[in-house]
Amino acid sequence: MKLATPRRSITGLAMALALCAGVVGSAAAADHGAQRLNATAYYGSLNVLARQTHDLKAKFTRVDGSPVAGLPVKFTVTGEKAFLCEATTDTDGYAECKNSPLPAPLTLEQLLLKGYDATFDGDDRYAPVSAHNSVGLG
Repeated sequence: MKLATPRRSITGLAMALALCAGVVGSAAAADHGAQRLNATAYYGSLNVLARQTHDLKAKFTRVDGSPVAGLPVKFTVTGEKAFLCEATTDTDGYAECKNSPLPAPLTLEQLLLKGYDATFDGDDRYAPVSAHNSVGLG
């Protein structure tokens, strides 16, 4: 009987940690038949004088490698979640922001040091997925 309380506490703690990490949302989507996707982000560039990013690009595919079209993808600064741009995947599975102005409070150093994430938040059909890459001076 004494073991039941610690088990519930550990399970509750594990569930709370999973919620904070976003794991439960993915698991719940997978439990409801949502397909997993693969995501790959590509190296982008930053024009310091214009305060614009160039060529932020990511590819989204099914596990078998086939591209997924029509996914809304958000590009954000890693860790900050500062919004950079949004694009929809094309028939080849690519989402790309060619020229995007940086939001005012964002410093150039944050983006250069942390890089960016390309994220699909998931839907009824596909589970959430994210990819990361760096940005250099261009």
